[in-house]
Amino acid sequence: MSYVEIGVSDLGRSEEFYGELLGLGAGSDADDTDGHRARWLGGAEHGRVKLVEVGPDGRPSGWDRDDLQRGIRHFGLKVRGVDAWIDRLKAAGVEVAAGPFDAFGGVRIAFFFDPDGAYLEFVEGYVQHNELWSAELAQAEVDTYEGWDGTPRFDHVAVTVPDLDEALGYYRDRLDFGVVGQLVRPEDPRGFLITNLRAGHGTLEVFTYTPQTYARESVGGSDRLGIRAVGVGVGEGVEPGTALGPGDVPLHLRTVAGTTGQGAA
Repeated sequence: MSYVEIGVSDLGRSEEFYGELLGLGAGSDADDTDGHRARWLGGAEHGRVKLVEVGPDGRPSGWDRDDLQRGIRHFGLKVRGVDAWIDRLKAAGVEVAAGPFDAFGGVRIAFFFDPDGAYLEFVEGYVQHNELWSAELAQAEVDTYEGWDGTPRFDHVAVTVPDLDEALGYYRDRLDFGVVGQLVRPEDPRGFLITNLRAGHGTLEVFTYTPQTYARESVGGSDRLGIRAVGVGVGEGVEPGTALGPGDVPLHLRTVAGTTGQGAA
């Protein structure tokens, strides 16, 4: 995982929000095949945010704040001192949806919205899986933050999928993501389960539930606002281009020589 793509109505406003307020730094021009203005934010070595301006008439993402809706749920950024960062956002008039609070898995989190309503998360700490599949991958995540100054960095993208086996068959077996572990809550009546997969700079949080999930009206499209695609580096055996992952998750696949699930760019 190398980037998350977010459609915005006003590029200048969103670049100020992500680049200055969230501290991702100055942007650089990005290519967009549909002719929209676009900017990269964040360092390529840690995962980036691609802002694409679709204008004030951009189509809404179709996202509902409902766990059972399939697709991209939110984009998470790792921080140190989540409470202070949320105070900073509140002082700037940003709408905070929840938190900060201590969450299952040993992390402290908070949720908030970008200027166009994209759902974002701050997370402090490292997830303590109660079903650990790979201690090596868990430690590799911690190691990537050595020398980090605590300002927001690309951490994860969360998605809801209808079937875990299908998701593992695609992300793990086809795209070569590594499975870090799971957060299992056997007492949850909905069968709520988080399975974390690691690739390159980020984590894919795969949410599954026992009740049937439902699709949003539509996904993708060059005029779509909100969190609308995830960039993934793939091996030479996978065809590059656009794809729709399990749970209707738009992906931008780019061939990277020597890619593995533990190092995909």
